[in-house]
Amino acid sequence: MRCHWIYLFAPIALLMAVACEQKKAPADSARADAGASTDKYATADPKLEKALRAATSASAEANNGPPPAGVFSDGAADSRHGKGAAAKVDLVVEGSDPRVLLVPVPEAGLEPIRASSLGPAVLQIGMQMGPRTALPTIDLSLVFGSVKGDEPSAEGLIADVRRAAPAKEQLGQLPPEAAQQIASLAGTQLVVKMSVDGGASDAQVRFGKSLPGDLERIVLRNAAEALALSVVPLPSKPVGVGAQWIAETRVPWSGVDVIAYRAYRVKAIQDDRLTLSLDVKAYAASKDTQIPGVPKGATLEQFDAQAQGEVQLVRGEALPRRFDIQQRLAMMFQGHDAEKPASPPGRPEGNMMTAQLQGQATLIRGGDLRAALQRGK
Repeated sequence: MRCHWIYLFAPIALLMAVACEQKKAPADSARADAGASTDKYATADPKLEKALRAATSASAEANNGPPPAGVFSDGAADSRHGKGAAAKVDLVVEGSDPRVLLVPVPEAGLEPIRASSLGPAVLQIGMQMGPRTALPTIDLSLVFGSVKGDEPSAEGLIADVRRAAPAKEQLGQLPPEAAQQIASLAGTQLVVKMSVDGGASDAQVRFGKSLPGDLERIVLRNAAEALALSVVPLPSKPVGVGAQWIAETRVPWSGVDVIAYRAYRVKAIQDDRLTLSLDVKAYAASKDTQIPGVPKGATLEQFDAQAQGEVQLVRGEALPRRFDIQQRLAMMFQGHDAEKPASPPGRPEGNMMTAQLQGQATLIRGGDLRAALQRGK
């Protein structure tokens, strides 16, 4: 596949990728791409599919949502799950014997979970914006530390970006200057706020001395969001192979404030290590968004966000030893009437814009990272 590379410092924003998609299809076709006409849960395990439907149905009864278009009405998301609130974990199936308890004793609080997350890690992130536009795949070398008590978000983790470099495998050939531009991402910090059960409720980026451009912000934002998504909200009861639980969280997703439903299933347990499958479905909390490149005043009319992945988790920890995920996102925006352009002949009336994003992230740390380094990977 041949991709057009976006330079990290180029004066270009997400709207350019949006505009390319807009030119290729009329509004009706765009609605089919960005809408929720397909089964939202088709990729989930059959038993988890039923549980996901039940969870979102409960949300619908309480708050008139989630709407078919994937965007909550004003105030509905706050009623369902307020910003900064802890994850809501529903254990659907406890699994077969023997069962193991994943969380530390309740009296210990967050500190054991946070302490087990400290140390070096590598996060690889990549993103495509439409079928022919991509960002370079980047390896971020991180060191996790605790957020200090006198800082704004004391209950959480800080990941210092010590080094940034192009990954070995790319979708296309990078220009010679790309490595130096990517290296400038070092010196930033990714902050993840955590609740007592280990769930992440927010993701932030703290920039270094130099202010980044829009695309650098997108890369770092995606990295922080991937870390927040990797943190596993843990059930309070013991679980065995076949166990299933759903975590409802309020987190950012590609710059959009969402309520996400994460469905976990225990595939295997070996000693203290668990292998989990993960399916995610997210709903936008509001029509109002602040995405670089999207015109001021444009509203989010349709939103479809899904992800699937696998997690390698150790008992008593919430940050996985290894985390792999693939994400897909389709959005449709309605432009402000004042900015409405004249429709060309043969095109439907309207000022609709679409964006399609695909992303992947891999986190590896602890003994898994040491083993990978020894293998030269």
